[in-house]
Amino acid sequence: MLTMSTELFAQVLGWNAGFFNYMAALVYPLIIVNLVKYHYSDWQSPKYLRYSILIVILSIISCFFVEHVTLLNLAIATILMGYMLYQKKKNYLVIANFIGTYIGGILMFSNRAYLNILLHHDGYSYRETSFSLSKIYHIIAQQMDFYLLINNPIITVLLAIILGYLIIKNLQKRSGNKWGTVVSYLELSVLIAFTEYHYILFNTLLKNFSHRYLVSYLLSILFLLVIIIEMTKLSLETHNIEYIALIVAAVVLVMPFFVVTPFGHRGAFASYFCLCLLVAALCDQLNAVKFSLPIIRIMMVMIVIFYAGLATRIGHASRIKNDFMTYQEKHNTPKDYRLYLEVPYNQYYWAVHPQATDSSYRGYYKIKTIGGKLVPYAKWRLIEKNTNSNAEMFSQVLKVDSQNK
Repeated sequence: MLTMSTELFAQVLGWNAGFFNYMAALVYPLIIVNLVKYHYSDWQSPKYLRYSILIVILSIISCFFVEHVTLLNLAIATILMGYMLYQKKKNYLVIANFIGTYIGGILMFSNRAYLNILLHHDGYSYRETSFSLSKIYHIIAQQMDFYLLINNPIITVLLAIILGYLIIKNLQKRSGNKWGTVVSYLELSVLIAFTEYHYILFNTLLKNFSHRYLVSYLLSILFLLVIIIEMTKLSLETHNIEYIALIVAAVVLVMPFFVVTPFGHRGAFASYFCLCLLVAALCDQLNAVKFSLPIIRIMMVMIVIFYAGLATRIGHASRIKNDFMTYQEKHNTPKDYRLYLEVPYNQYYWAVHPQATDSSYRGYYKIKTIGGKLVPYAKWRLIEKNTNSNAEMFSQVLKVDSQNK
């Protein structure tokens, strides 16, 4: 999961609001899926009735994070209720989840903000609701397939390799089936074309090709179709609904954005997470985990060291920036503006406004002076290395700024 694109990382893991909405939203669906997978029959016993109130509370809370995950929760609750009614066996987990999710969904979408969006009276003015085939084409061709698949090459290529392995394996099993063989070779062609087109040709030989997004759209649809076909076959073969359920969930989670836009990187996170789970489940099914575990552990250590290094530098710079702002406010210098120390690696954290003109930052730290100048990280970091204390460093930065006027 940590091999996600920097844009996705910045908006989900590098932004407090993004983390507490988009990451936390996935906790309850994972809980309910695991309870259904491993403990469904247990909840048919009356002794589990007393735990139902906890499920009701959790399912209500789960609806208050992000809208597309709330819709997924409603879909899961409805499917589970349908399954329970089909079985004609009472299940307290399903009933509690259904009641709580629908109460939470009603409370969530009864907010007047959603009615305003539907009536095109959104106070933020950037969200809109509309539906057309051209809009769907534009969103898939230029946004969804990039934010979800193409910008995340590790997961996408891994998925393509695993699918290719499954297809070749099936070819060897059913070599006498002519039509099956033809379909399998077509699927392999799609996997190769999708990967080669997006990672080799798209930004090189076809950079100036006027219909390159149309080709990207068609290949992405075919790639998704191959995943659905192969996951359906695997689910039927193994009697395990997990594989098809994960890819269907990934699709369901992005479908609301066909109507409500804009669709950003963080909107793709839940679907990306489903793809990560799918790759993990497929590796487990193919017994690839025990062979790849040493490599995965080495990669994990490297990734964690990389992100720990970034977090240390960003955290240190952020604290110094805040201390410097307090210093300027205390001494009321400079008189007409404030200096903002640049926090580095801004591609890994999400900032709505430029650092020197961020009204939210000014409001939080009660900065009355509106004018701001950004001091580049390399410049103030060099001064910091050549001074012995923060106060000396702050004084030196102010001195350099006054000399440059």
